[in-house]
Amino acid sequence: MCSSVTFCLEAIMFKDSLIILKKELRRIFTDRRLLLMLVVLPLVMLPLMYSFMGKANKTRMTEINAYTSRIAVCAGEGSGEVSDLFLQSLEALNASVEVADYNELDSLKQRVVNKNIEVLVVMPENMDGNILDNSVFDMSVFYNSTGDYSKYAFNQVDAVFAAVNDSIVKQRMLARGISEDMLTAYTINQHLAADETADLAEEGSVMGKLIGVMMPFFIVIYLFGNSMKVGLDSVAGEKERGTLAILLVNQVSRLSIVLGKMTSVMVAAIVGALSSAIGLKIASRYLVDMAGDSGEALTEYTMGSQAILQFAIVVIPLAILISSLVLLVSTYARNVKEGQGMIMPVYIAVMVMGITTMQTGDVPPNWMRTAPLFNSLVVLKDIFTQSAAWGNILFATVSSVLVAAILIFVTLRMFNNERVLFRI
Repeated sequence: MCSSVTFCLEAIMFKDSLIILKKELRRIFTDRRLLLMLVVLPLVMLPLMYSFMGKANKTRMTEINAYTSRIAVCAGEGSGEVSDLFLQSLEALNASVEVADYNELDSLKQRVVNKNIEVLVVMPENMDGNILDNSVFDMSVFYNSTGDYSKYAFNQVDAVFAAVNDSIVKQRMLARGISEDMLTAYTINQHLAADETADLAEEGSVMGKLIGVMMPFFIVIYLFGNSMKVGLDSVAGEKERGTLAILLVNQVSRLSIVLGKMTSVMVAAIVGALSSAIGLKIASRYLVDMAGDSGEALTEYTMGSQAILQFAIVVIPLAILISSLVLLVSTYARNVKEGQGMIMPVYIAVMVMGITTMQTGDVPPNWMRTAPLFNSLVVLKDIFTQSAAWGNILFATVSSVLVAAILIFVTLRMFNNERVLFRI
């Protein structure tokens, strides 16, 4: 008899939770502005943003490569033959070369600062004598690191001057009857087969790493942001409108109210997060223009059925945790404005967590795998890079559920105490 009564009460409680859930979801998904923020903007914004960034980066690199660099050269006395050798090497570059006197050195440096020229090369005196004596001489190459054209020109000059250096050393070796092969003790990847590549990363793995770095951050931000949009209005908003008091006087258990509202917040958060994930997946094709050429490793990324299952196992408890946290704040706040002020420091802390996780590298510290929320972000990163271990997944899932259960318990206690709920 007792078990039958308990079962009936649980059935009624579940039914009440479903009624509240349907009411909340109807409110969410019939609000066009909220639906735009939850679904449409993440789905459209990320592809547009990365498309613009990829094309802008590609266009910028094309402009830099096509730009005619301006290079000024000051050569000291007694350096005619050697300076001519270096000047000839500069002819291979897409550059205009200006030969100047030493007395113009200060003004030339200022021109580099003002970005009127990209590179200034200062050659020492008596380089011809240094070559004959087989001694070392030092050249100064000035550039402006704040200018893209200047940095690119410096790298180009450094490369051609290195080739001249190799040529001079080679001549010295040959003059002593020493084979130029003595200059090279080993080579790297010079004898690979035509169909062989040195990069053994699996197909799509580079794209997976790029997505794995960014996706957990976007997911947690959208989970939290969407929970804030819906959760603060779910309780604090009803306090303002006076509808929460009406709901409380009905024959509905407080647990049913809490579970119904929390589930609606969680559903909205997951819908928004999935929308952002799909948007980032669409945007991933534009990351190729930003990441450079990495062969087959930088091809379109795909997730297998196991990775999708792991993703769901981690994200759903994470959404429950975040929704419970937002609902707790919403329950304590007198109104939406106060709730926004209270939740914002938490939101900033979550953003910092996401950014910290992005910077962890391939092997995150052990404390990140044990700290709630942190461990979910780390495991999500592992899932996208196809290196997730089931033990870590289960630990992150259980920790999220346990923390969420504590938050739900505290929220329920607040609902059961109207002096705390309404801050009387």
